[in-house]
Order: sequence, then structure tokens, then C-alpha cells
Amino acid sequence: MATTTNINATRMERLRQNDRLKTARRAHKLLEDKYDEMVHKFTELIKRNRNLRELVEKQLQQALRLYVSASVHMSTNAIDTALASRHHTVTLNCSSQNIMGLTVPHIEIADETLNKDEAILLTTPVNFDDAIRLLQQLTATLIELANIEKTCSMLADEIQKVRRRINSLEYNMIPDIQSKIKFITMKLDENQRETQIRVMKIKDMQSKAETDA
Repeated sequence: MATTTNINATRMERLRQNDRLKTARRAHKLLEDKYDEMVHKFTELIKRNRNLRELVEKQLQQALRLYVSASVHMSTNAIDTALASRHHTVTLNCSSQNIMGLTVPHIEIADETLNKDEAILLTTPVNFDDAIRLLQQLTATLIELANIEKTCSMLADEIQKVRRRINSLEYNMIPDIQSKIKFITMKLDENQRETQIRVMKIKDMQSKAETDA
């Protein structure tokens, strides 16, 4: 409910409140447009996130099947030796991106090297090598998935903040200003009517005085 007790019912105040109302409505429109765009972007990211998750799960299951199939023909020591012979080094570059006015962290691969012992590779089953290769290929996908999930999380929080600001304008600030403008208009109209009545009374008194004279 608007508080009108301490408002000066003047034309200047009504002009000021009208300016506030225009600004509030303009801000409301801009925030609604931003909200719609952010929701659209969020929906796109969620779809991409779901597709990447399905890809990761599919490749992990495939790598696991290959590994299990290969481990049947390998001893524990042979598996440990084969894994130790491969060194997959990834250098990451951490930066930030601007998405819909929101700064989000972004990670990308700056350098990637793979060192392997060719002599040991000759003794490992093909299934084992394929499983390791699949897991190495997943690195870039997992990094992209991490970027998208962090962006979705931050974007969801920002969407909620924008929605709260829209609701505050729509259900609190704008109605409050409109109520004040209505109150001031009623007071000004009331004052105008009282002034007209006083003028009419004065004219009647003057007319009567002239008649008596």
C-alpha cells in the first residue's frame, strides 16, 4: 500500500512523480527484455549441457567396457605398468566471459601433450589402448561441460535476481507511484473546487452588496 501522508500535493510534485513513473516503466520494460533473453540463453545452455552429459556417459560406458574386456587378459601389475607408461599433461588457461552482462569463468585447454612408452604399448591389448584413448579424448568435453554447468548455475541465480527486480517494480514501486499521483491529483482537484466555490461566494456577496446599495 502506498504511503501518501507526507506527500506535498502540488503540481511540481505530480510532475516529479510522473517522471518517476516513466523511469520505472522504462526500467521494467528493459528488465523484462533482459529476462527473456537470459531465459532463452539459459534454455540453449541446458540443452547443450544435456547433450554433453549424454556424450560423456556414453563414452565412459564404452571405455569401461573396453577396459573390462582388456583386463581379463592382463594382470594387475601389467595394468599398472601400462597406465604408468602414459603421461597425459594438460595445461589450462583460466579466463572469463561476458554472457548477457554476466561475467562467468571460462577454462580452455592451452596445451596438451601425451608421452607414452612405445615398447609397453606393443604388449597391451587393443581394447586397453582404445579405452585409454577414449578417456583422453574426454578431457576437452569434460572441460566444456564444466564451463557450461558453471555458467548455467550463475545464469540461473542472475535470472532469479532480475525476476525479483521486475516483481518489485511491477507490484510495489509502480503501483506506489501511481497511488501517489492519484492522491495528488485528487487533492489538486479538491483544492480547485474549493477555490471555485470561494470565488462564486465572493461574487455572490459582491452582487448582493451592489443590489443592497
